[in-house]
Amino acid sequence: MATRALRWTGFLLILGAFLYLLISPRVAERLVFLPDVSHPGSPPALAGVSGEEVWLEASDGVRVRGWWWEVNSKAPAVLFFHGNAGHLGHRVFTARELVERGLSVFVLGYRGYGGAEGIPTEAGVLRDGEAALRWVVARSGGEDRVVLHGRSLGGFVALGVASRSDPAPAGVVVESSFTSLEEMARVVYPFLPRFLFRRLRGHFDNEAAARSLASPMLVIHGTADDMIPTGMGARLVEAAGGRAEWLQVEGAGHNDLPLVGGEEYWDRVAAFAREVTAR
Repeated sequence: MATRALRWTGFLLILGAFLYLLISPRVAERLVFLPDVSHPGSPPALAGVSGEEVWLEASDGVRVRGWWWEVNSKAPAVLFFHGNAGHLGHRVFTARELVERGLSVFVLGYRGYGGAEGIPTEAGVLRDGEAALRWVVARSGGEDRVVLHGRSLGGFVALGVASRSDPAPAGVVVESSFTSLEEMARVVYPFLPRFLFRRLRGHFDNEAAARSLASPMLVIHGTADDMIPTGMGARLVEAAGGRAEWLQVEGAGHNDLPLVGGEEYWDRVAAFAREVTAR
């Protein structure tokens, strides 16, 4: 009996050590990013506007790719940050809808995505976002002419870049995004002890970034999102206080929100971009 108890104790200790190592910031980064490394091709013309491929160098020397559509020199610009999977070529539909509404658009491809250099990390994609913002600001005429739009993981990039930018961009759109990596881990692994997730505290912390954000923000979330709870979007609105607007899309899940939201969704995003860049 004693031998059996010792075996179970040993097994539980090994399992506990494994879980402790698994739920770590470094391992979490590997699970968060799901890059498509295939080449995205060339940027197509959208609504009669030619696409331009742009190569940027982040502050640590890593080179990443972006696609730019300039409607005209006076149009507000939207800098779009995509989610954790695929590459920038899969986000042309977003650029098309915004270009058709008279907005210039830059879609960023992170390091390690679409054949770009490097390996995606929490700090690395923020450096990529900062490099993209510098480029778009120079091209569009100032931070007050630029709106950051982040979808899912891209919400982390948008909030992180905007909260660290001085001066701040004109506005931020955060769509289908989360409060923090620690809370997302609790959602994904509800059967594990909560103390294990403390190692993730402070990482991918959108709620903290929203609290320090100086820009007006539009938060969008679907009521049927089964990946990131709608309540997390509402928490970001609360964190930003009076600077945030809330758009809840009835029946929209995590990946189909633009489709379910339709014209009303796209018109709201475009209207927000025009409003904040006109101040």
